[in-house]
Amino acid sequence: MQGNEQDYPSDIYAVIGRAVSALIEAGEPLNKKSVLIMLQTHSAQNTDEQLKAIYQQAFRNLLESFH
Repeated sequence: MQGNEQDYPSDIYAVIGRAVSALIEAGEPLNKKSVLIMLQTHSAQNTDEQLKAIYQQAFRNLLESFH
């Protein structure tokens, strides 16, 4: 990923890491689409609004980095 710390704070890196870890643990393919789907899934399953917003921001940032 490109960007500076202001663009990608540690919370963003953390939730992306959780998504990647969940994919690896499940034996799922590790590609941009699967990571984005996992971020969406985690966001939808979360009831903490602050954490949900972090997942949504991570999704947007990751999606933008692929364009």
